[in-house]
Amino acid sequence: MAEKILSTSPLGKEEMPNSQQAEQAVLGCALLKPDSLSYMMAELVPDDFFYNDHKLIFETVEHLFSDNKPVDLISVTDDLEKRGMIDKVGGVAAISSLSDSIPYLHNDHFYVDMVKEKSRLRSLIKTFVDLIGACYKEEAGLRQIVDVAAERLYTIREGEGDRGFSSLGKVLADKLTELDRLAKTEESPSIRSGFASLDQIIGGLRKGSLLILAARPGMGKSALAFNIVQRVSMSSKEPVPAAIFSLEMSKAEVSTRFLATRLSIDSRKLSDGRLSDQEWEDIGQAFPKIYEAPIYIDDRSGISPLEMLSRCRELRLKEPKLGLVVVDYLQLMSSSRTRQDNRQQEISDISRNLKIMARELDLPVIALSQLSRACEARSNKRPMLSDLRDSGAIEQDADVVMFLYREDYYRELEDNEGREESSAGDTGVELAELIIAKNRHGATKTIELGWQPEFTRFSELEDERPLPEAPPF
Repeated sequence: MAEKILSTSPLGKEEMPNSQQAEQAVLGCALLKPDSLSYMMAELVPDDFFYNDHKLIFETVEHLFSDNKPVDLISVTDDLEKRGMIDKVGGVAAISSLSDSIPYLHNDHFYVDMVKEKSRLRSLIKTFVDLIGACYKEEAGLRQIVDVAAERLYTIREGEGDRGFSSLGKVLADKLTELDRLAKTEESPSIRSGFASLDQIIGGLRKGSLLILAARPGMGKSALAFNIVQRVSMSSKEPVPAAIFSLEMSKAEVSTRFLATRLSIDSRKLSDGRLSDQEWEDIGQAFPKIYEAPIYIDDRSGISPLEMLSRCRELRLKEPKLGLVVVDYLQLMSSSRTRQDNRQQEISDISRNLKIMARELDLPVIALSQLSRACEARSNKRPMLSDLRDSGAIEQDADVVMFLYREDYYRELEDNEGREESSAGDTGVELAELIIAKNRHGATKTIELGWQPEFTRFSELEDERPLPEAPPF
Protein backbone atom coordinates (compact mmCIF):
# COMPACT_ATOMS: atom_id res chain seq x y z
CA MET A 1 0.00 0.00 0.00
CA ALA A 2 1.25 3.47 -0.84
CA GLU A 3 2.75 5.39 2.06
CA LYS A 4 1.31 8.83 2.65
CA ILE A 5 3.46 11.87 3.37
CA LEU A 6 0.95 13.24 5.90
CA SER A 7 -2.10 11.07 6.42
CA THR A 8 -4.26 13.33 8.54
CA SER A 9 -4.98 17.02 8.73
CA PRO A 10 -3.20 18.97 11.50
CA LEU A 11 -6.63 20.33 12.41
CA GLY A 12 -8.20 16.95 13.14
CA LYS A 13 -8.49 13.31 12.13
CA GLU A 14 -9.76 14.00 8.62
CA GLU A 15 -7.41 12.86 5.86
CA MET A 16 -5.65 15.60 3.94
CA PRO A 17 -7.04 16.22 0.43
CA ASN A 18 -5.57 13.74 -2.06
CA SER A 19 -6.42 11.41 -4.93
CA GLN A 20 -4.41 8.19 -5.02
CA GLN A 21 -6.04 7.21 -8.33
CA ALA A 22 -5.15 10.54 -9.99
CA GLU A 23 -1.51 10.29 -8.84
CA GLN A 24 -1.26 6.73 -10.16
CA ALA A 25 -2.85 7.83 -13.45
CA VAL A 26 -0.32 10.67 -13.85
CA LEU A 27 2.61 8.30 -13.31
CA GLY A 28 1.07 5.72 -15.63
CA CYS A 29 0.71 8.34 -18.37
CA ALA A 30 4.35 9.31 -17.84
CA LEU A 31 5.39 5.72 -18.54
CA LEU A 32 3.08 5.13 -21.52
CA LYS A 33 2.55 8.53 -23.14
CA PRO A 34 5.84 10.43 -23.78
CA ASP A 35 4.08 13.47 -25.28
CA SER A 36 2.41 14.14 -21.89
CA LEU A 37 5.73 14.65 -20.10
CA SER A 38 6.25 18.29 -21.13
CA TYR A 39 2.93 19.35 -19.60
CA MET A 40 3.62 17.33 -16.42
CA MET A 41 7.06 18.89 -15.93
CA ALA A 42 5.64 22.39 -16.40
CA GLU A 43 2.73 21.90 -14.01
CA LEU A 44 3.94 19.58 -11.24
CA VAL A 45 6.80 19.23 -8.77
CA PRO A 46 7.51 16.15 -6.63
CA ASP A 47 6.02 17.77 -3.52
CA ASP A 48 2.65 17.92 -5.28
CA PHE A 49 2.31 14.17 -4.69
CA PHE A 50 0.66 13.06 -1.46
CA TYR A 51 2.18 9.56 -1.31
CA ASN A 52 5.91 9.08 -0.71
CA ASP A 53 6.31 6.28 -3.26
CA HIS A 54 4.59 8.40 -5.93
CA LYS A 55 6.83 11.31 -5.06
CA LEU A 56 9.97 9.17 -5.47
CA ILE A 57 8.78 7.80 -8.81
CA PHE A 58 7.98 11.29 -10.12
CA GLU A 59 11.41 12.52 -8.99
CA THR A 60 12.93 9.73 -11.09
CA VAL A 61 10.75 10.65 -14.08
CA GLU A 62 11.78 14.29 -13.69
CA HIS A 63 15.46 13.33 -13.50
CA LEU A 64 15.30 11.19 -16.64
CA PHE A 65 13.33 13.84 -18.56
CA SER A 66 15.83 16.60 -17.68
CA ASP A 67 18.69 14.37 -18.90
CA ASN A 68 16.88 13.71 -22.22
CA LYS A 69 16.66 10.01 -21.44
CA PRO A 70 13.67 7.81 -22.29
CA VAL A 71 10.98 7.52 -19.65
CA ASP A 72 9.40 4.06 -19.49
CA LEU A 73 9.02 1.08 -17.18
CA ILE A 74 12.56 -0.18 -17.77
CA SER A 75 14.38 3.17 -17.43
CA VAL A 76 12.47 4.22 -14.30
CA THR A 77 12.98 0.82 -12.65
CA ASP A 78 16.69 0.83 -13.50
CA ASP A 79 17.23 4.33 -12.09
CA LEU A 80 15.44 3.48 -8.84
CA GLU A 81 17.50 0.31 -8.44
CA LYS A 82 20.76 2.20 -8.96
CA ARG A 83 19.80 4.64 -6.23
CA GLY A 84 18.64 1.91 -3.88
CA MET A 85 15.06 3.19 -3.88
CA ILE A 86 13.23 0.35 -5.61
CA ASP A 87 11.98 -1.27 -2.38
CA LYS A 88 10.71 2.08 -1.07
CA VAL A 89 8.25 2.33 -3.97
CA GLY A 90 6.95 -1.22 -3.60
CA GLY A 91 9.27 -2.97 -6.05
CA VAL A 92 9.02 -3.60 -9.78
CA ALA A 93 5.48 -4.94 -9.43
CA ALA A 94 4.22 -1.63 -8.02
CA ILE A 95 5.73 0.32 -10.92
CA SER A 96 4.31 -2.14 -13.46
CA SER A 97 0.83 -1.80 -11.94
CA LEU A 98 0.79 1.93 -12.71
CA SER A 99 0.12 1.17 -16.36
CA ASP A 100 -3.12 -0.56 -15.37
CA SER A 101 -4.40 2.46 -13.39
CA ILE A 102 -5.11 4.72 -16.38
CA PRO A 103 -8.77 4.83 -17.44
CA TYR A 104 -8.04 6.91 -20.56
CA LEU A 105 -4.59 8.01 -21.76
CA HIS A 106 -5.94 11.13 -23.48
CA ASN A 107 -7.15 12.48 -20.10
CA ASP A 108 -3.57 13.06 -18.93
CA HIS A 109 -4.05 16.85 -18.52
CA PHE A 110 -7.12 16.25 -16.38
CA TYR A 111 -5.22 13.89 -14.06
CA VAL A 112 -2.36 16.40 -13.73
CA ASP A 113 -4.76 19.21 -12.86
CA MET A 114 -6.43 16.98 -10.26
CA VAL A 115 -3.13 16.25 -8.51
CA LYS A 116 -2.22 19.95 -8.63
CA GLU A 117 -5.54 21.03 -7.13
CA LYS A 118 -5.24 18.59 -4.21
CA SER A 119 -1.72 19.85 -3.58
CA ARG A 120 -2.92 23.48 -3.47
CA LEU A 121 -5.64 22.54 -0.98
CA ARG A 122 -3.05 20.92 1.28
CA SER A 123 -0.87 24.03 0.99
CA LEU A 124 -3.84 26.15 1.99
CA ILE A 125 -4.48 23.99 5.07
CA LYS A 126 -0.80 24.14 6.07
CA THR A 127 -0.79 27.92 5.65
CA PHE A 128 -3.76 28.35 7.98
CA VAL A 129 -2.22 25.96 10.53
CA ASP A 130 1.06 27.91 10.49
CA LEU A 131 -0.81 31.20 10.92
CA ILE A 132 -2.84 29.83 13.82
CA GLY A 133 0.40 28.69 15.47
CA ALA A 134 1.99 32.10 14.93
CA CYS A 135 -1.03 33.80 16.51
CA TYR A 136 -0.81 31.59 19.61
CA LYS A 137 2.96 32.02 20.00
CA GLU A 138 2.74 35.84 19.61
CA GLU A 139 6.39 35.92 18.56
CA ALA A 140 5.55 38.12 15.57
CA GLY A 141 3.45 41.27 15.49
CA LEU A 142 -0.05 41.34 14.04
CA ARG A 143 1.03 43.29 10.95
CA GLN A 144 3.81 40.80 10.19
CA ILE A 145 1.41 37.83 10.51
CA VAL A 146 -1.13 39.54 8.24
CA ASP A 147 1.60 40.24 5.66
CA VAL A 148 2.75 36.61 5.71
CA ALA A 149 -0.87 35.46 5.32
CA ALA A 150 -1.49 37.73 2.35
CA GLU A 151 1.78 36.73 0.68
CA ARG A 152 1.19 32.98 1.08
CA LEU A 153 -2.41 33.15 -0.09
CA TYR A 154 -1.35 35.21 -3.09
CA THR A 155 1.33 32.62 -3.94
CA ILE A 156 -1.18 29.76 -3.75
CA ARG A 157 -3.64 31.68 -5.89
CA GLU A 158 -0.97 32.43 -8.50
CA GLY A 159 -0.21 28.73 -8.65
CA GLU A 160 -3.76 28.12 -9.89
CA GLY A 161 -3.44 30.53 -12.83
CA ASP A 162 -2.03 30.04 -16.29
CA ARG A 163 1.68 29.32 -16.22
CA GLY A 164 4.35 28.98 -18.85
CA PHE A 165 4.09 29.80 -22.53
CA SER A 166 1.06 30.87 -24.51
CA SER A 167 1.07 30.80 -28.30
CA LEU A 168 1.36 34.13 -30.09
CA GLY A 169 -1.76 33.33 -32.11
CA LYS A 170 -3.93 32.76 -29.03
CA VAL A 171 -2.66 35.87 -27.26
CA LEU A 172 -3.23 37.98 -30.38
CA ALA A 173 -6.71 36.51 -30.89
CA ASP A 174 -7.65 37.41 -27.30
CA LYS A 175 -6.28 40.93 -27.81
CA LEU A 176 -8.24 41.46 -31.04
CA THR A 177 -11.41 40.21 -29.35
CA GLU A 178 -10.86 42.74 -26.58
CA LEU A 179 -10.24 45.56 -29.09
CA ASP A 180 -13.41 44.63 -30.95
CA ARG A 181 -15.40 44.76 -27.71
CA LEU A 182 -13.92 48.17 -26.84
CA ALA A 183 -14.76 49.50 -30.33
CA LYS A 184 -18.37 48.35 -30.10
CA THR A 185 -18.91 49.69 -26.58
CA GLU A 186 -16.81 52.85 -27.10
CA GLU A 187 -14.94 52.04 -23.91
CA SER A 188 -11.31 53.05 -23.44
CA PRO A 189 -8.57 50.60 -22.47
CA SER A 190 -7.14 53.31 -20.23
CA ILE A 191 -8.47 55.98 -17.90
CA ARG A 192 -8.25 59.62 -18.93
CA SER A 193 -6.32 61.64 -16.35
CA GLY A 194 -8.29 64.82 -17.03
CA PHE A 195 -5.15 66.52 -18.38
CA ALA A 196 -5.39 66.23 -22.17
CA SER A 197 -1.73 67.01 -22.82
CA LEU A 198 -0.65 64.27 -20.40
CA ASP A 199 -3.05 61.73 -21.92
CA GLN A 200 -1.77 62.63 -25.39
CA ILE A 201 1.76 61.58 -24.42
CA ILE A 202 1.27 58.54 -22.16
CA GLY A 203 -2.00 57.31 -23.66
CA GLY A 204 -3.96 57.80 -20.47
CA LEU A 205 -3.63 55.87 -17.22
CA ARG A 206 -3.19 52.33 -18.50
CA LYS A 207 -4.55 49.36 -16.58
CA GLY A 208 -1.88 47.34 -14.83
CA SER A 209 0.68 50.16 -15.05
CA LEU A 210 2.78 51.76 -12.31
CA LEU A 211 3.21 55.52 -12.68
CA ILE A 212 5.76 57.32 -10.50
CA LEU A 213 5.21 61.02 -9.80
CA ALA A 214 8.32 62.42 -8.12
CA ALA A 215 9.43 65.85 -6.92
CA ARG A 216 11.23 67.66 -4.15
CA PRO A 217 9.09 68.52 -1.09
CA GLY A 218 6.80 71.49 -1.66
CA MET A 219 6.56 71.17 -5.44
CA GLY A 220 2.92 70.05 -5.34
CA LYS A 221 3.10 66.36 -6.26
CA SER A 222 0.31 65.45 -3.80
CA ALA A 223 -1.83 68.24 -5.21
CA LEU A 224 -1.32 67.02 -8.80
CA ALA A 225 -2.16 63.42 -7.85
CA PHE A 226 -5.32 64.56 -6.03
CA ASN A 227 -6.25 66.77 -9.01
CA ILE A 228 -6.08 63.70 -11.24
CA VAL A 229 -8.25 61.74 -8.80
CA GLN A 230 -10.80 64.56 -8.72
CA ARG A 231 -11.00 64.80 -12.51
CA VAL A 232 -11.26 61.01 -12.82
CA SER A 233 -13.69 60.33 -9.97
CA MET A 234 -15.90 63.41 -10.25
CA SER A 235 -16.39 63.10 -13.99
CA SER A 236 -19.95 63.85 -15.02
CA LYS A 237 -19.86 61.15 -17.72
CA GLU A 238 -18.75 58.06 -15.79
CA PRO A 239 -16.94 58.58 -12.46
CA VAL A 240 -14.13 56.10 -11.81
CA PRO A 241 -13.84 54.93 -8.18
CA ALA A 242 -10.41 55.67 -6.72
CA ALA A 243 -8.51 54.69 -3.57
CA ILE A 244 -6.01 57.03 -1.91
CA PHE A 245 -3.44 55.74 0.55
CA SER A 246 -2.29 58.89 2.32
CA LEU A 247 0.70 58.08 4.52
CA GLU A 248 1.63 61.71 5.13
CA MET A 249 -1.63 63.64 5.47
CA SER A 250 -4.71 62.79 7.52
CA LYS A 251 -8.08 62.08 5.93
CA ALA A 252 -9.28 65.51 7.04
CA GLU A 253 -6.35 67.26 5.36
CA VAL A 254 -6.90 65.35 2.14
CA SER A 255 -10.62 66.16 2.12
CA THR A 256 -9.85 69.85 2.70
CA ARG A 257 -7.63 69.87 -0.36
CA PHE A 258 -10.38 68.40 -2.51
CA LEU A 259 -12.81 71.05 -1.30
CA ALA A 260 -10.35 73.91 -1.92
CA THR A 261 -9.61 72.67 -5.43
CA ARG A 262 -13.22 72.00 -6.34
CA LEU A 263 -14.60 75.37 -5.18
CA SER A 264 -11.54 77.62 -5.67
CA ILE A 265 -11.44 78.48 -1.98
CA ASP A 266 -8.15 79.41 -0.35
CA SER A 267 -7.07 76.26 1.52
CA ARG A 268 -5.87 78.39 4.44
CA LYS A 269 -9.41 79.63 5.01
CA LEU A 270 -10.64 76.07 5.22
CA SER A 271 -8.02 75.35 7.86
CA ASP A 272 -9.08 78.09 10.26
CA GLY A 273 -12.75 78.54 9.27
CA ARG A 274 -12.47 82.13 8.00
CA LEU A 275 -15.09 81.70 5.31
CA SER A 276 -17.43 84.31 3.88
CA ASP A 277 -21.18 83.81 3.64
CA GLN A 278 -20.84 83.32 -0.11
CA GLU A 279 -18.19 80.63 0.38
CA TRP A 280 -20.41 78.81 2.87
CA GLU A 281 -23.22 78.95 0.33
CA ASP A 282 -20.92 77.57 -2.39
CA ILE A 283 -19.92 74.71 -0.09
CA GLY A 284 -23.54 73.90 0.62
CA GLN A 285 -24.39 73.73 -3.07
CA ALA A 286 -21.35 71.63 -4.01
CA PHE A 287 -21.37 69.30 -0.99
CA PRO A 288 -23.87 66.71 -2.35
CA LYS A 289 -21.74 66.18 -5.47
CA ILE A 290 -18.55 65.85 -3.42
CA TYR A 291 -20.24 63.59 -0.87
CA GLU A 292 -21.28 61.12 -3.57
CA ALA A 293 -17.86 61.03 -5.25
CA PRO A 294 -16.44 57.46 -5.22
CA ILE A 295 -13.16 58.49 -3.59
CA TYR A 296 -11.90 56.45 -0.63
CA ILE A 297 -9.09 57.51 1.71
CA ASP A 298 -6.92 55.34 3.97
CA ASP A 299 -4.51 57.35 6.13
CA ARG A 300 -2.93 54.58 8.20
CA SER A 301 0.84 54.98 8.25
CA GLY A 302 3.53 52.40 7.58
CA ILE A 303 1.32 50.29 5.34
CA SER A 304 2.90 47.60 3.14
CA PRO A 305 2.06 46.76 -0.50
CA LEU A 306 0.46 43.47 0.56
CA GLU A 307 -1.81 45.31 3.01
CA MET A 308 -2.74 47.74 0.24
CA LEU A 309 -3.57 44.84 -2.06
CA SER A 310 -5.77 43.24 0.61
CA ARG A 311 -7.61 46.49 1.34
CA CYS A 312 -8.18 47.18 -2.35
CA ARG A 313 -9.64 43.70 -2.79
CA GLU A 314 -11.90 44.40 0.19
CA LEU A 315 -12.90 47.77 -1.29
CA ARG A 316 -13.79 46.06 -4.58
CA LEU A 317 -16.57 44.21 -2.76
CA LYS A 318 -18.16 47.65 -2.34
CA GLU A 319 -16.84 49.24 -5.52
CA PRO A 320 -16.44 46.52 -8.20
CA LYS A 321 -15.33 49.16 -10.71
CA LEU A 322 -12.42 50.45 -8.61
CA GLY A 323 -10.17 51.88 -11.31
CA LEU A 324 -7.34 53.91 -9.75
CA VAL A 325 -5.03 53.74 -6.74
CA VAL A 326 -2.85 56.62 -5.48
CA VAL A 327 -0.04 56.11 -2.95
CA ASP A 328 1.27 59.20 -1.13
CA TYR A 329 4.09 58.48 -0.81
CA LEU A 330 6.39 55.52 -1.53
CA GLN A 331 9.21 56.25 0.96
CA LEU A 332 6.74 56.21 3.88
CA MET A 333 5.65 52.64 3.15
CA SER A 334 6.99 49.58 4.94
CA SER A 335 8.25 46.46 3.24
CA SER A 336 6.38 43.19 3.50
CA ARG A 337 9.58 41.44 4.46
CA THR A 338 10.57 41.23 8.11
CA ARG A 339 14.23 42.06 7.54
CA GLN A 340 16.03 44.09 4.93
CA ASP A 341 19.76 44.56 4.45
CA ASN A 342 19.35 48.26 3.71
CA ARG A 343 16.81 50.92 2.84
CA GLN A 344 17.60 50.68 -0.88
CA GLN A 345 16.65 47.00 -0.95
CA GLU A 346 13.49 47.75 1.03
CA ILE A 347 12.41 50.42 -1.47
CA SER A 348 13.18 47.99 -4.31
CA ASP A 349 10.89 45.44 -2.69
CA ILE A 350 8.14 48.05 -2.28
CA SER A 351 8.28 49.32 -5.88
CA ARG A 352 8.29 45.77 -7.26
CA ASN A 353 5.24 44.85 -5.18
CA LEU A 354 3.40 48.03 -6.23
CA LYS A 355 3.87 46.94 -9.84
CA ILE A 356 2.58 43.47 -8.95
CA MET A 357 -0.42 45.08 -7.24
CA ALA A 358 -1.20 47.14 -10.36
CA ARG A 359 -1.18 44.00 -12.50
CA GLU A 360 -3.10 41.90 -9.99
CA LEU A 361 -5.87 44.52 -9.65
CA ASP A 362 -5.66 45.42 -13.37
CA LEU A 363 -5.69 49.16 -12.74
CA PRO A 364 -3.21 52.06 -12.80
CA VAL A 365 -1.29 52.80 -9.61
CA ILE A 366 0.13 56.33 -9.18
CA ALA A 367 2.86 56.25 -6.55
CA LEU A 368 4.38 59.50 -5.34
CA SER A 369 8.10 59.56 -4.60
CA GLN A 370 10.64 61.87 -3.04
CA LEU A 371 13.77 62.96 -4.88
CA SER A 372 17.28 63.19 -3.48
CA ARG A 373 18.93 66.56 -2.83
CA ALA A 374 21.27 66.02 -5.78
CA CYS A 375 19.10 68.12 -8.11
CA GLU A 376 19.39 71.15 -5.80
CA ALA A 377 23.19 71.06 -6.03
CA ARG A 378 23.07 71.63 -9.80
CA SER A 379 22.68 74.93 -11.59
CA ASN A 380 19.87 73.37 -13.63
CA LYS A 381 17.65 71.98 -10.88
CA ARG A 382 15.30 70.09 -13.14
CA PRO A 383 15.11 66.49 -11.88
CA MET A 384 16.66 63.53 -13.67
CA LEU A 385 16.04 59.79 -13.34
CA SER A 386 19.20 59.44 -11.27
CA ASP A 387 17.61 61.71 -8.63
CA LEU A 388 15.01 59.12 -7.65
CA ARG A 389 15.57 58.60 -3.98
CA ASP A 390 16.82 55.34 -2.40
CA SER A 391 16.65 53.01 -5.38
CA GLY A 392 17.16 52.68 -9.11
CA ALA A 393 14.58 49.87 -8.99
CA ILE A 394 11.84 52.51 -8.97
CA GLU A 395 12.83 53.53 -12.49
CA GLN A 396 13.05 49.90 -13.56
CA ASP A 397 9.63 48.88 -12.21
CA ALA A 398 7.72 51.96 -13.37
CA ASP A 399 5.95 52.17 -16.71
CA VAL A 400 5.93 55.97 -16.52
CA VAL A 401 8.15 58.30 -14.48
CA MET A 402 7.08 61.94 -14.16
CA PHE A 403 8.87 64.80 -12.43
CA LEU A 404 7.18 67.98 -11.21
CA TYR A 405 9.29 71.14 -11.37
CA ARG A 406 8.49 74.79 -10.63
CA GLU A 407 11.07 77.50 -11.23
CA ASP A 408 9.14 79.85 -8.95
CA TYR A 409 9.69 77.46 -6.04
CA TYR A 410 13.43 78.18 -6.10
CA ARG A 411 12.93 81.89 -6.78
CA GLU A 412 10.80 82.14 -3.67
CA LEU A 413 13.52 80.48 -1.63
CA GLU A 414 16.06 83.03 -2.83
CA ASP A 415 13.85 86.10 -2.72
CA ASN A 416 10.88 86.85 -0.48
CA GLU A 417 9.35 88.72 -3.38
CA GLY A 418 9.56 85.72 -5.65
CA ARG A 419 5.85 85.80 -6.48
CA GLU A 420 6.10 89.33 -7.87
CA GLU A 421 8.98 88.22 -10.10
CA SER A 422 7.17 85.02 -11.10
CA SER A 423 6.89 83.94 -14.70
CA ALA A 424 3.15 83.93 -14.13
CA GLY A 425 3.01 87.68 -14.60
CA ASP A 426 -0.26 89.29 -13.40
CA THR A 427 -2.46 86.26 -13.92
CA GLY A 428 -1.89 84.75 -10.46
CA VAL A 429 -1.07 81.41 -12.09
CA GLU A 430 2.47 80.13 -11.78
CA LEU A 431 4.16 78.03 -14.43
CA ALA A 432 4.90 74.38 -13.63
CA GLU A 433 6.64 71.71 -15.69
CA LEU A 434 5.59 68.07 -15.72
CA ILE A 435 8.59 66.21 -17.14
CA ILE A 436 7.81 62.80 -18.61
CA ALA A 437 11.25 61.22 -18.12
CA LYS A 438 10.27 57.61 -18.83
CA ASN A 439 7.39 56.40 -20.96
CA ARG A 440 7.32 52.70 -21.73
CA HIS A 441 4.67 53.21 -24.42
CA GLY A 442 5.76 56.41 -26.09
CA ALA A 443 7.91 59.51 -26.23
CA THR A 444 9.30 61.63 -23.41
CA LYS A 445 8.13 65.24 -23.30
CA THR A 446 7.72 68.15 -20.92
CA ILE A 447 4.22 69.47 -20.31
CA GLU A 448 3.59 73.00 -19.08
CA LEU A 449 0.82 73.40 -16.50
CA GLY A 450 -0.59 76.27 -14.51
CA TRP A 451 -0.29 76.14 -10.70
CA GLN A 452 -2.52 77.98 -8.23
CA PRO A 453 -1.06 77.27 -4.77
CA GLU A 454 -3.90 78.86 -2.79
CA PHE A 455 -6.33 76.38 -4.34
CA THR A 456 -3.78 73.52 -4.54
CA ARG A 457 -4.80 73.20 -8.19
CA PHE A 458 -3.01 72.46 -11.44
CA SER A 459 -4.59 73.27 -14.79
CA GLU A 460 -3.78 73.16 -18.48
CA LEU A 461 -2.52 76.39 -20.03
CA GLU A 462 -5.06 77.97 -22.35
CA ASP A 463 -2.64 78.54 -25.21
CA GLU A 464 -1.70 75.54 -27.31
CA ARG A 465 2.05 75.83 -27.54
CA PRO A 466 4.02 72.85 -28.98
CA LEU A 467 5.11 70.39 -26.29
CA PRO A 468 8.89 70.75 -25.79
CA GLU A 469 11.17 67.74 -25.60
CA ALA A 470 12.09 66.46 -22.16
CA PRO A 471 15.67 67.22 -21.04
CA PRO A 472 18.20 64.46 -21.86
CA PHE A 473 18.75 61.79 -19.21
